Amino acid sequence: MSVSGPLYCGKGDTAATYLLGALPEDEGYAFELHLAGCARCQRDIHQLSSAAEALGSTVPIVSAPPALGDRIRAIVRAEAELLQAAGPEADRPASKRARRGPAWLRPRFAVGATLAAGLACGLAVGATVLGSSTVGTRAISAQVLAPGVARDVSATLDVTGEHGTLQVSHFPSLPAGRVYEVWRVVGTKKLPTNSLFTVNREGNATAAVPGSLRGVHEILVTQEPEGGSLVPTSNPIIAASTET
Repeated sequence: MSVSGPLYCGKGDTAATYLLGALPEDEGYAFELHLAGCARCQRDIHQLSSAAEALGSTVPIVSAPPALGDRIRAIVRAEAELLQAAGPEADRPASKRARRGPAWLRPRFAVGATLAAGLACGLAVGATVLGSSTVGTRAISAQVLAPGVARDVSATLDVTGEHGTLQVSHFPSLPAGRVYEVWRVVGTKKLPTNSLFTVNREGNATAAVPGSLRGVHEILVTQEPEGGSLVPTSNPIIAASTET
């Protein structure tokens, strides 16, 4: 695939960070707006996609052991008790004046900071493993636009916070050399992603939507050549509005 555009736009290093999901949300949103009009960055995204996908496939997915949840809850309770015993000031950063004080005062502040960090870490891990009650998942029923497919086909966009996952069921398998590609629609621009997928024997698949959904008003899926395309080469077969 050939793309015309400037040889250098100043954001070449940002593409790799964006693909790995390591950009802060505000920077990721700004880069997506830039990506909509930058052919060079669109090309970089596709060239780096295979490497980003390989990183995810090199680590096997395993389930957390049932006892892990109990261990995390016990650690969180223990650290909360220690933090309470240390006093109400333990989780507050020391003032500059206190840090310039006598050396024997410093361990007290260090203990408070350590306890607070441990508690925050425990809560973060606990929320990841046990599930968070504050962030729900919204299931959006997507339109299936492909004619001639089976009646029981379905597609759902699951949105949690600002991130989405596409679930498809009973979709037809594609011929060799063809894949399904996920697109993000920002304004009037259809932005390519590195989310390429095929379905299993039952016609089912799960595909993550890369990046934040902030500013994205629709998710599309098209059939593309293996390796993906920079612009859609076929009409969308799935359309999911994020504004419903």
